[in-house]
Amino acid sequence: MKPLEGLRVLDLTHVLAGPYCTYQLGMLGAEIIKIEAPSGDMTRSWGGTPEQLSHRIGSGFVPQNAGKRSLCLDLSNLEAQACAQRLAANVDILVENFEGGTMAKFGLDYPSLVDKNPGLIYLSISAFGRNGPQANRPGFDDVIQATSGYMANNIRGDGPIRTGGPVLDYATGMQAASAVLAALLLKARTGEGQYIDLAMQDVAMLLLNRNTSIAASTGTPPPPAGNREAPLLGRYETQDGYVMLAGYFPDHCRRICAAIGLTDYAELTTKAFMTRIKTIEQDVVARLLTKTSAEWDACFAQAKAVAGGVQSLEQTLAGGQPEARGLLQQVETAAGAQQVTTAGYRINESVFGPAGEVPLLGQHSTAVLKAFNYSDDDIARLISAGAVIQATAA
Repeated sequence: MKPLEGLRVLDLTHVLAGPYCTYQLGMLGAEIIKIEAPSGDMTRSWGGTPEQLSHRIGSGFVPQNAGKRSLCLDLSNLEAQACAQRLAANVDILVENFEGGTMAKFGLDYPSLVDKNPGLIYLSISAFGRNGPQANRPGFDDVIQATSGYMANNIRGDGPIRTGGPVLDYATGMQAASAVLAALLLKARTGEGQYIDLAMQDVAMLLLNRNTSIAASTGTPPPPAGNREAPLLGRYETQDGYVMLAGYFPDHCRRICAAIGLTDYAELTTKAFMTRIKTIEQDVVARLLTKTSAEWDACFAQAKAVAGGVQSLEQTLAGGQPEARGLLQQVETAAGAQQVTTAGYRINESVFGPAGEVPLLGQHSTAVLKAFNYSDDDIARLISAGAVIQATAA
């Protein structure tokens, strides 16, 4: 049993943050009806093999859209707008991440829908939020990293650095899914629908929680951290790369020393250890250059030292821990099987993952409309009018 089984989600999102939110809801059992324009979600063409791109299921699209049903509507068409409004009146949750005013133009904003569907959970994801001096200002992950203080907290070399990932899109998707679950609990208590306004910039500042609190309280945020913060605390070179040491307390430092073979230091009292810290640091630096990052990582794991080798994703996957955790699941696509991530946690030894394949653009248009009691004649007329597009076979 999945916690959201029986719930329907109308997914009016595109790119990453919104689709990653609805992907989470889908893994929890909700039926996700993804409405796409005739041009499709822009991530459909983001990378992948020639075969993937020929089917418009690129590697930028697959990881957050598996298990969804694709309904292709041309919302510039009034009949398509009426169709979307009819669906919205009969779903449990609606998620959108369009620029401010877009949903109102299509009659799909919350005030337009709440009378027809008073129990609706409506989630609006935007860059800066729907209120405040920068309400409805557009932005993507990289822009929000710049405007939120997030980049200013990561300064290396020639200046602030944009974190890869893109971390804010995915963090926003997870926060958005959490907000929907909270809204569902409120609805269960009150019997009323809920409107959720979630901003990517807010999420970025939440990821800097301690720094955000300090800056708001004192007017001055903590200085950006470097790659080396203190002896035995930070990034250190190895024979072929780097390791991270987390010697926050003397016991941590002693265990690190034991793991890398500096056993004399590991047996010192705290006072003796700290009086010799400069010499110990020099010896640790020299010692770490004698082995590879992978070799040291194995030493740290065996000694249960708070340290680890800096690994590529390929190395992490090859290590077996993600597989043991059930972090990945194989899904079918028109271009062959692909690996996608699961929900990332275990409940009673079970892992929630997507149910179903990666949809082609408009693959489920007819089936979705039938599920909402459209007749064959109605569907044929909508397709003939260009309001609905049904995909041809792969």
